[in-house]
Amino acid sequence: MKKLNMKKRIYLIIGILSVVLMAYLAVRPMPEKINGLVMLIEFEHIDGVLQWEKELDNRGINALVKVQDNVLKEYPEVFKRLSDKGYEIAGGYDIAPFWGMPYAEQYTYLKEAQGLVKEVTGKDMRVFGSRYFAYDENTLKAADELGIEYILARGTKGVEAVIYAPEEYDVKVISVSNVEFEEMGKGSLCDYSLWARGATHEDFKLALNDAIKRSPESMIVVSHAYLGGTRQDWWNIYEEVLSSSKIEFVGFEDWLSNVLVVEMPNKDIPINKEVKYDTPSPAMPIEEMTPVKGLNSEYDCEENSDLPYCS
Repeated sequence: MKKLNMKKRIYLIIGILSVVLMAYLAVRPMPEKINGLVMLIEFEHIDGVLQWEKELDNRGINALVKVQDNVLKEYPEVFKRLSDKGYEIAGGYDIAPFWGMPYAEQYTYLKEAQGLVKEVTGKDMRVFGSRYFAYDENTLKAADELGIEYILARGTKGVEAVIYAPEEYDVKVISVSNVEFEEMGKGSLCDYSLWARGATHEDFKLALNDAIKRSPESMIVVSHAYLGGTRQDWWNIYEEVLSSSKIEFVGFEDWLSNVLVVEMPNKDIPINKEVKYDTPSPAMPIEEMTPVKGLNSEYDCEENSDLPYCS
């Protein structure tokens, strides 16, 4: 009889614990918002960068900004201003990817980019990306030698953005969010990347919404500013995403403090070399798209020098 009573007690305890567990699951707090970062890329004009600056300033956040050296040289005052506001200005080499490039060449290009960013912003260059965000071990060696903290890399975990920390080097690899689009394969979660693979702005919206639904811990949403920042249909989508209740966009430093960092031997870090859109095949040329309303007149700093982004 005592054994039977003991069994009943055990079953009762299990039952109570089950009820408590179900109650907790029912009232537990919702998962935290996605840790979101905006990355801007520019290799042509400045209007899109200024559009993004105004929007992000209004929201009290900043972005990671990777610009081609010709743009950095042509508009140093813009990028100095952004840097002073807390935007992280990344250097780059956009003529060729670094995969398989000799160490001496990579070292030279990294050092040149480092010098230019320092000259323009007055700050050390912390982030670098070559064409297609390509890198290899020579990149890590050169970056380590030059004291560069982060190298940009193509995504390896789908929409999840992560940072890899190779044990052999004092350099970290930022693996960006990655999505697939039909037969054109995978690419960054980026307006230009999808546009170049034949996607419309509606396709881009679906891709962004799907990425958010997957609830990754961290995401990087990329805009080639001369497209996403200057064309109304694409800009509308970014405005919607920036206002999403499911993702919290933060500045670069805050994003770094919340993203997953995976430390492992360099040989075990996955590398994504898939590029299937070297030559863009867009569904609609940028020139045929409707510009953002008031874009040119609003950013004419010669006539509106009192605007905050013209100072």
